[in-house]
Amino acid sequence: MRFPGRPVSRHHYSRTTTATRHDEPPSPPPPAEDPMDEVRRLRAENAQLRAAMASRPQIDQARGILMADESCTAAQAWDMLRYTSQHSNIKLREVAAAVVAGADGPPPPPPIGATLRRARARYRARRRAAERGERERDT
Repeated sequence: MRFPGRPVSRHHYSRTTTATRHDEPPSPPPPAEDPMDEVRRLRAENAQLRAAMASRPQIDQARGILMADESCTAAQAWDMLRYTSQHSNIKLREVAAAVVAGADGPPPPPPIGATLRRARARYRARRRAAERGERERDT
């Protein structure tokens, strides 16, 4: 059934293409972005990427500390950092800085420390469950 003024969907090799009526003018292209807005957007993106690159070594150090403390993989250490960041509502780079600082100094501040303890307990519980499952399969 055709409805005047509505696009028609045609299925061709599982791709959907939309055909419009021939008497409708093509839609105008989106307005060009103001060059200064684009410059500001690119500068902000550049600053964000620089901050990410600068914090990466500290995040890797924190992962290494957790890997050594918990005898876990890099992915599992990443999950602990991510869990701590998300559940304490603190940026991951700040969590990593607290883990690195706590390796040879005072423990991390309460919101990070408490959430990190929960993340570690969660990892240990999963590891124990996996070990129990392996023992049950072996017997």
